[in-house]
Amino acid sequence: MTGIPPNGPTVAGIATRARAIAARHGAIILAALAVTLLGGCATATSRGQAALYSGRYDEAATRFEEALTREPESVAALVGLGITRYRLGMLDEAQRLFGEALRQSPDLPVAHLYLGLIPLLRGQDAPAAESLRRYVALGAPPRLAAHIERALRALASGPVSAEMRQYVAAGIEDQAAWASSFTSSTGRPTPMWTTRSFISVLLPEWPS
Repeated sequence: MTGIPPNGPTVAGIATRARAIAARHGAIILAALAVTLLGGCATATSRGQAALYSGRYDEAATRFEEALTREPESVAALVGLGITRYRLGMLDEAQRLFGEALRQSPDLPVAHLYLGLIPLLRGQDAPAAESLRRYVALGAPPRLAAHIERALRALASGPVSAEMRQYVAAGIEDQAAWASSFTSSTGRPTPMWTTRSFISVLLPEWPS
């Protein structure tokens, strides 16, 4: 399994940005967790989600792996473990997990999102653009869609450093988190941006 060197700037940046996203959306996450726990649904997947957004990546990986041992085709656990591996810079493994999630659920937006971010970090702009545009087509809000298009145009404008790619990828991930923190006030919710917010975006099988 290959990944980003443990002390490299990309893995550090991903982890730092992840903590910032979690901090901004902490109230949403805690509310969703409270509903789940009060409902008696504290599963391995939900505990993995809690660990993931607290930055406890080793614990999150253990919980998601436990969930996959019990239910190997769980899309929620595949996505959760995929995000955990991505945050740790283990891009090969993250790509495999998101690919498996897509085999189970071909129109899963979050899988297309990260399957766009992974090649973006690697300098593979064509597959990055394909996956990110597929993600947008599945119902991303206009502001997020415009942000992604601007990022893709910037990447196509000339050579881009690894550090800048990290910044662009983190910005897209951050904007996706921001967009998912709002419920629809227009009466036109999309499959991703629902009242369950960021938790449901990342874990489509979040228990009710």
